[in-house]
Amino acid sequence: RKPRADARRPAESAATPSVAGAGEVVEMVGKRVRVRLDDGDALVLPVRDRVVVADRVRVEEGVVVSHEPRSTELRRSGAHKDQVVCANADLLVVVTAAREPPFRAGLIDRILVAASAADMDAAIVLNKCDQGMPSEVLEKLARYEALGYPIFLVSALQSKGFEGLQAALTGRTSVLVGHSGVGKTSILQVLIPGVERAVGDLDAWGRGRHTTIAAALFDLPGGGRILDVPGVREFGLEHIDRESLAAHFPELAELRCKYRDCRHDGEDGCLADELCEEDRLESYRKLLEELV
Repeated sequence: RKPRADARRPAESAATPSVAGAGEVVEMVGKRVRVRLDDGDALVLPVRDRVVVADRVRVEEGVVVSHEPRSTELRRSGAHKDQVVCANADLLVVVTAAREPPFRAGLIDRILVAASAADMDAAIVLNKCDQGMPSEVLEKLARYEALGYPIFLVSALQSKGFEGLQAALTGRTSVLVGHSGVGKTSILQVLIPGVERAVGDLDAWGRGRHTTIAAALFDLPGGGRILDVPGVREFGLEHIDRESLAAHFPELAELRCKYRDCRHDGEDGCLADELCEEDRLESYRKLLEELV
């Protein structure tokens, strides 16, 4: 049976050695990348440079040879590996679920720190609200909102609650990041009707299957672009300087402790235990132990 065409992509051309010009990486395709050239052609090309989705790139003789300087880099690191997840996004949207998979505040905190370190704005989406919204989850979301993070409650299954999120994404380059199985791709399919991305279920242990195997960039109908990246189960932050970690926690950055260089780790004159939420402080101190 003839495969269904994906309406979001321009017709792809066969790469030839004569192809040259500038464009943007719109999808990772194995060891190659799909590039949307400025003249409108879409090509799957080999690469000589390390590039990621949303990179502006230069093509010479049918090969991606370099990328332009990036306005932002979302990074994750750990176990001697430093990975750029995507480039040139200005809004990171943390996607989580109401019940399945379980709400993981510690992972959310890590992703928010990564956004801050990349100089990106951040927002939080609670998906699967049709499953019910536990009061403890809503309380935690209210605390994030008090810290300045916009909160959106949606149900991708029922296509409900998307008006505010759509408005927040309009005119921006956003990236969806979250634990496997929270429904990022289902959200994408509500935002862009007809888009084709594989969607999977939770496994027998309630963990999300990695059905999104490659990052891709999509145009939003109302303006702006959105990046969908594979789900994560952990988010290492070893690339972040230990001394600057507190600056990525808004409530700690604003504290005026006895000592200006206070690390908020139980020192004399520290106000953190008195003024900060216990779970957020626990996330910070756990990260502080990991960073060297």
